[in-house]
Amino acid sequence: MKKFHFILFILICGFTKLSAQTDTVINGKHYQIVDDKKPAETIKGKKTLPPADSTFVINNKKMKYYNNWLTLGGGIQQNLTYNRKYGFAGGVDFQFHIKQQYFQLGTVITGEKFGSYDNYNFHLGYGKRYEDKDFHVAVFIGISYSTGYAFVDSTHRYEREFKEPGAYIEGQIIKKISYDVGAGVSIFGDYNQEQAIIGGRFIIYFSSAYKGIYNSQYRGK
Repeated sequence: MKKFHFILFILICGFTKLSAQTDTVINGKHYQIVDDKKPAETIKGKKTLPPADSTFVINNKKMKYYNNWLTLGGGIQQNLTYNRKYGFAGGVDFQFHIKQQYFQLGTVITGEKFGSYDNYNFHLGYGKRYEDKDFHVAVFIGISYSTGYAFVDSTHRYEREFKEPGAYIEGQIIKKISYDVGAGVSIFGDYNQEQAIIGGRFIIYFSSAYKGIYNSQYRGK
């Protein structure tokens, strides 16, 4: 249980330091928004985040500043409550934005091994994100609902059914292959009255940032 609390603390610290999304940075340059008719909003003279429909250009490709993305993959997990050996964890998450705010909706399945599952987790969370040309980093925290079968003993094994609400936290680090495709790792933790589970997954990242070719002599500043 102490391992879970430690990882939860680290992820929350990272969560508080990230903004909803920072400027997209390309090789150290903050690239300007293509649509100059919709400048960033200002509050008491201070520049805030760009409008939700803002776009920018990189390699003559028009990219959406705020974008949705999908992650999926598998890895390992450990049940801290029952001190089980490492098992399998697989999942898929859809991350979407409402204006300038990011949310996550997804599921994680876990078990002793691939193909043998005893826990099904569904979660919804709020997140913060940073991305540039090479990396994507995000942290989400929210609520979860888990259902499955708890281990009873060596004879009856997984026969006691449970359904529990809980809390879920996840951190993502992605190395991009192109601006909107990449691969990396996801570290997650799920806690409820039945059990606490932590794990890590190798994930593939697909973003909806690409909006088409930009046919102009636009240059980033």
